[in-house]
Amino acid sequence: MTLLKEAIRQIGASPLPPLKLRDVPAVHHAAARIAGGDGLEGQREGRDYDRIARELMSKLLAGDSLTSRELRDAAWCLWQTATPLAETPEALRGALEGIENSIRKPPGRALASSFLYFFAPDRTGIPEASATLCRVADELGRPWPELQSEHALLDWRNGPAKVARRSLELRKSPTEVLADGGLRSKDALSGYVEACAAELLRQLATEMDIPAPKRLALVRAVALNDRDQLIFAKHGPLLANALLLPFSNAEPHDDMKQQYLDLLLGLFRDPRLHPGNWVRMEDAAAVARRWLTKLSLRQFLDIVDDVALQRMWVHRRKFWEAVYEAGLIADAWVVFDHAGAHSARRAFGKEVSFATFDGGVQAGHSVLLLRIGRGVVAEWSHNGKCNIWNDAEDRSAPALYRRSYSPYTLRSHGDTSLDRSKFAVSHISHEGPNSWQSKVAAKLHQMTGVRLKPSDWK
Repeated sequence: MTLLKEAIRQIGASPLPPLKLRDVPAVHHAAARIAGGDGLEGQREGRDYDRIARELMSKLLAGDSLTSRELRDAAWCLWQTATPLAETPEALRGALEGIENSIRKPPGRALASSFLYFFAPDRTGIPEASATLCRVADELGRPWPELQSEHALLDWRNGPAKVARRSLELRKSPTEVLADGGLRSKDALSGYVEACAAELLRQLATEMDIPAPKRLALVRAVALNDRDQLIFAKHGPLLANALLLPFSNAEPHDDMKQQYLDLLLGLFRDPRLHPGNWVRMEDAAAVARRWLTKLSLRQFLDIVDDVALQRMWVHRRKFWEAVYEAGLIADAWVVFDHAGAHSARRAFGKEVSFATFDGGVQAGHSVLLLRIGRGVVAEWSHNGKCNIWNDAEDRSAPALYRRSYSPYTLRSHGDTSLDRSKFAVSHISHEGPNSWQSKVAAKLHQMTGVRLKPSDWK
């Protein structure tokens, strides 16, 4: 009893040092692995993978066996290190054989994670890594076997296309589809998601049955961030094709068309003014130009509607709409004064394109420039004339898509003779065989071979 009392006294006299606890308890790591369940084996923090890659390269070239920890590191040294193992066939083969023959899961799971993170179809070593992963998928633990079975996820040739097809069926982004399958780490999937997104955009370009609003929503979810900027810059042409090619022979509602154009012009600018931005998507640019032609016609007609006299304008609006419906207008461009420019931006958005006058005109006046056949039409609002040049190459003919125009250059100074290269008519008579519409229709028939009937514009 005396010895016990003495021991207690000594402990009291010399208290034990405070316990040193881990910053993150081991139980926390274990719980995270159980709760996460996403199957990813990420890179370990604080590791110098460039140095590790050099060391592993020496061992692999010497034919040495790697430990489980080294095999896990090797998976992250295959592609994005100063000495990528995949660039040396012997090192690549040794690392993949070691991972495939390992009796532990972490090396294989690390390889699967690295494969997805650095995925690119043309990257050296991707086919070989894919073949290894396809053979060991069932041994990696959830969710890899299920994802491989459902999507051929680890098959470098077919996986991205199958994920994209599933995304299209579900109207979800590839990231959402993979998250549904148990892969919840977006950062670790960037390369693979990029490939899936590219495949989905390609499929969207040929899928005609998706309603315009759902198409726009899916493209946004797949290709754009929350600021409507491209997530992957090289997906620009694919995005334009996915939105526009299905409408090569169709027309969405004008409101949807405006939403499409607002997005596309924000990304690539107006193809009429910046054709270089559209060089890798010529077919999509053709659709955009067609829509912009109608938009320019709407700009002119709607803005002039606000200021022109009803008795003067109603006939002219109906006539030019008939010309558009006949398919005669190849391109359209509008010139506004300052008041009209302000109204156009308010009505059609800040991305809308048009020209302004470089010189004084009567307040509210504007001009609609049209390419019809080989010629050019300059239709003035208010009491101005309809001017036509037979040949757009005529030095006096106004070129479309300039930023500003002198009012003088938008008048042909011609007359109503069909035999002359310059034509001009006042909008005085609206009815009968001598109406201005009949005279302009005759001129357009001469230029295009297409004859408009009075019933078209009445």
